[in-house]
Amino acid sequence: MTVVLTTASIWAVPQHSTESVALAFERLQSQSPSEIKEASEQLVRLGKSDPKARYYIALHVPPLIEKGPKDYLGRWITFVRLAGELKIAEAAPALAKWLTIDNIGEISTAGFIRLENNPAEAALVQIADLAIPTVIAVFDHGTLRERRYAVYVLNQINSSSAKGALREQLNREPDEDLRDFIRKSLGS
Repeated sequence: MTVVLTTASIWAVPQHSTESVALAFERLQSQSPSEIKEASEQLVRLGKSDPKARYYIALHVPPLIEKGPKDYLGRWITFVRLAGELKIAEAAPALAKWLTIDNIGEISTAGFIRLENNPAEAALVQIADLAIPTVIAVFDHGTLRERRYAVYVLNQINSSSAKGALREQLNREPDEDLRDFIRKSLGS
């Protein structure tokens, strides 16, 4: 009889292969909302527990967000939510491209300001300070509407860095109404 002893820790975190992440991504291609939801939940679990899985997700989600919601809105929203929930900073430029998609469902004015109907903005808020450089870039090249949405995002991030970016924009913003909005949001 042979006895094998191991020094492996009983507390070791299980390693998930990129194959299981790839399979979950494949399941996202389903037309079934419940299948998409289950695959999304699996990806969040994997992304939070396995650095390799998170890396895979961070590599593959931004280009899918970049494409936009043209094929299937529900799937695109899933990618956007994954980026936010896993705080994937690499997705910030793709998310900023879709700042003004805000007609997803009916909503109150307060809900609008809290970004409840705008998944790209909500994801940028979740990414928080890591998204600020991308949001600031919107001020440099965005339309008035895009700049207003960038202000909403920074208001929701509400960190010292976000407030600093708003103070900086207050001095540069060409639109008087948006300057007033920024001033009010800063409590000035």
